[in-house]
Parts: sequence; C-alpha cells; structure tokens
Amino acid sequence: MNISDTLIIGGGPAGLYSSFYAGLRGMSVQLIEHHSELGGKLNIYPEKIIWDIGGMPPAPAEDVRNQMIEQARTFDPEIHVSTTCETVIQHDDYFETITDQGAFYSRTLIIASGGGMYTPVRLKIDGAEAFELTNLHYTVKRLGSFKDRNVLISGSGNTAVDWAEALSDIAASITMVYRSEEMKGHEAMIAALKKKDNIHMCGQCKIEKLISNEAGDEIAVVELTDGGKFDVDDVLISHGYESNCAFLENIKGDFTYNEYQMIETTETAKTPVPGIFACGDQITHEGKVRLIAGCFTEAAQAANHAKTFLQADAPTGGMVSSHNDIFKEKNKQLIKEMH
Repeated sequence: MNISDTLIIGGGPAGLYSSFYAGLRGMSVQLIEHHSELGGKLNIYPEKIIWDIGGMPPAPAEDVRNQMIEQARTFDPEIHVSTTCETVIQHDDYFETITDQGAFYSRTLIIASGGGMYTPVRLKIDGAEAFELTNLHYTVKRLGSFKDRNVLISGSGNTAVDWAEALSDIAASITMVYRSEEMKGHEAMIAALKKKDNIHMCGQCKIEKLISNEAGDEIAVVELTDGGKFDVDDVLISHGYESNCAFLENIKGDFTYNEYQMIETTETAKTPVPGIFACGDQITHEGKVRLIAGCFTEAAQAANHAKTFLQADAPTGGMVSSHNDIFKEKNKQLIKEMH
C-alpha cells in the first residue's frame, strides 16, 4: 500500500500551489482532480485577462493556468485527473480517500476543492444534449469562434452579461433571453448593452424548443415561450453552476461551516480534524482575501501545517526559494539557459 505524505483534493490554483509548496517542504504528494484538466475555474474563462497576481503582468487565464501547472509539477507529484473523490475514511494514522478510480492513501489531506465539483446547469429541454458537441455551449472558450455568428444567450446574471459584452464587437448579432423582467447583472454593463444595435433583449420568456438543421447535428432555430423564433448559429447557456461536496460527508460533522457551506478554518488553513488542512475557495476565515493571490498564502500554510503534523520538529515554514538548496541544481540549469 503506497501512502503519500499528503493527498491534495482539487487541481485549481489552491491545489496546484499546495502541490508545489508541499514538494518544496520535502513531502511526497498525490493530487486528484475531478475534471479532465487542471486549472479549476480558470478553465471557465481562458481568455479573460487576470491583473491581480503580484509580480505577474496581465495575462490570459489560460496562460496563468499553464504556468501554475508547470510550477505544480516541479517536484514530480503524482497527479490524477478525471478522478472523482467519493468519500474519505479516517484510520488511526492515515486517510483512505475513495474515488471512482480506486483508493488513495495519505498521512495528511489538503482540501482544495474550491466550491466543490462544479458542473454547469444544463438546459432542460429534450434533445438538447445532442447539440453539445456542435453549437450548444455552456462556456466561452474562444471568443474568436463566435466571429460573425448569430448568438443567442440564455441567462440574466453577471456571466451572461459579461459574455454579451465580450462578444458584442465580434458576433454578428446577440439575442439575450431571460425569465425575469429585467436582467440581474451589472447595471452599467446592461445599460451599455442596451445601446448596441446588434443586441436584442427578450425578457420574461425562456427557451421552449430547439429546432435542428436538415442534418440534425446543429441548432438552426430557437423557439421561445412567448412565440418568438430566432435563427441562430450558436446558443450559449448561462444558468449557473451546481456544486457537489458530497465527499466531505464522512467527516463533515467534525467541521464548522458558515452559511455558505464553506469550511471555517483556524490559523488560516487548519481544520478541527487532525491531519486535514484546507485552502482556497472551499474555506473561510478572518481576513480571507478572495483572490487567486490570496489562495497562495493559504496553500503554503496548508502545506506547512501538514509538514509539522508529520514531523513535529520541522520548521514551521519553508526556506525562501532564493536561498533554498532544494533548487540548487534547477538554478544551475536555468542560469545556463539564460546565458
């Protein structure tokens, strides 16, 4: 039975930095991620520009994700994607994490699962699933793919408004469909959208029927509950996300949660369960900074706590990288490449 020093649940920014920092502290690391790719919510908006990470110039979320993944792999962690955590069993001196791909064993756990295993709320219309491989979308991966297209967006929140704004100068036309009388996104952005000639808004209705093209592989016409019909090239659904943290049920009674079901931690990353630490969007604590930059400190703290849990006389923090011998050989190679 292979028992790692720590198992990280979640491969978003918090989990990725936990992987790097736990490796820096000399721990053996396993990381599991429910989705098929690492990066967490950065995968939802790959072309959005991120400005607020210290020392990093503005960069697309995709680039930030790729750099974080590269950093996370520095100390050769064992990473498993498309691996869904189902439950955690506590034993006397280790944890058994049961997944749909088998069991993983570790002496400590770092929970970095964000809001849980998130999936977009699907359009609840018969036959909709068949169009997901063509022109029914739940996120915008590449803005350029909608160039000169007639796009229908279903939803009224900030994400729907954000998509409409981003696509307004790219798409040929945008039709926004929402059930409420008024949209619920940022007021200033909505006001700006209403002034654009290529944006049409349909309130107090929803999608009733999807009519396919002759080949049956794409949506050609969308019919609304108010009788309106729109020729479309693409349909974007923004009905929110569902989150599942069921894997915590076996140990949930030992945690303290706030009203939003976030784990309340002490000393930044400690949970009430010995050997279990947490970081990122899954947790809350006094002074919490809800930025990607904020999760880096929590991830380092989680790794530090895991280290001292395993080795009581270990330093409470790692040596700074500029003077850390663990990077000696790597630095030699980098300096050689630079000159």
